[in-house]
Amino acid sequence: MELVKPRRIVEGDTIGLIAPSQSAANIEPRVWQIGLDRLRSLGFKVKVGEHVMERTGHTAGSVENRLADLTAFLEDDEVAAIMTVFGGYNSNQLLPHIDYDLVRRVRKVFVGYSDITAMNNAFLSRAGLVNFSGPAFVTFCQPDLPLYTIDRFMELMRGDKDEVMVRASDEWAEDLWFQKEDLGPREWRMNPGWRVLNGGKVSGRAVGGNLNTLLLLSGTDFWPDLDGAVLFLEEDDHESSATIDRNMTHLGHLGVFDRISGLVLGRFPSAVGFGVGDDLSSIITSLAIDKHVPIVCDVDLSHTDPLLTVPLGINTELDCEEKCIRFLEKAVT
Repeated sequence: MELVKPRRIVEGDTIGLIAPSQSAANIEPRVWQIGLDRLRSLGFKVKVGEHVMERTGHTAGSVENRLADLTAFLEDDEVAAIMTVFGGYNSNQLLPHIDYDLVRRVRKVFVGYSDITAMNNAFLSRAGLVNFSGPAFVTFCQPDLPLYTIDRFMELMRGDKDEVMVRASDEWAEDLWFQKEDLGPREWRMNPGWRVLNGGKVSGRAVGGNLNTLLLLSGTDFWPDLDGAVLFLEEDDHESSATIDRNMTHLGHLGVFDRISGLVLGRFPSAVGFGVGDDLSSIITSLAIDKHVPIVCDVDLSHTDPLLTVPLGINTELDCEEKCIRFLEKAVT
């Protein structure tokens, strides 16, 4: 399917917030207000989906109501971009019911990550819409939000540059800021930079997101085209070295590593618990990924901060020698 790009968003535009997975009621009111103020300080207006605070078990209300918020904002001419509140476990429940013709026709920015990987890749494969694995609303709720996160998001949304290059951030953190009495201060660490597991320089369409969620799409019509792709993968602190090994092996069984051109791995949180003989390098080696596939890891696109925005579907260059990633075209029009 020929890809289409969303219309760029600029100061004064409205962002619509939806909760297609976990309920927004899980966010404290003081934290919620920080997020609203942050988006407004960036020049955006904000509309909140009618059903985002609902709960049905572990989800944000029924499939029908979660879908209704998405459809309402797709059809709302005032809303220029749709942002998910955060992830969860079941955005994939919406996939068979989404109007992909509408998604393709209105060409709105869509952004989220983690469990939203299911929707990101369904929009790409079924609607051909370039969309974004990147900050959710909860990301903007951090009192100490890194400029790296904001700048990488804004330069892609505005589409001011024909090419966007990214390198490692100067600092990173993984402390649970939202559990602190005063929501901080953050525990920033010096970033030693990306690690190269296989060298090389390649280009291909950016595809991917959360590893566990992406695998939910295997064998379905929502699975993305990975031929020649630069595959971006990340995981959260609920996983372990064993489950990451298992899921990477699953990708190998699907033939993914024979099809992609490059692999970009997000920084895995410390709670994953990689150890001697059970570390990421050992897992990669056990998969016997051909040396022609360049691989970098510890990239800022995971469940740590800062968070890189990745435009899915865009022609992308991975340069392991220079330790940089280049998005080679505008992601918006």
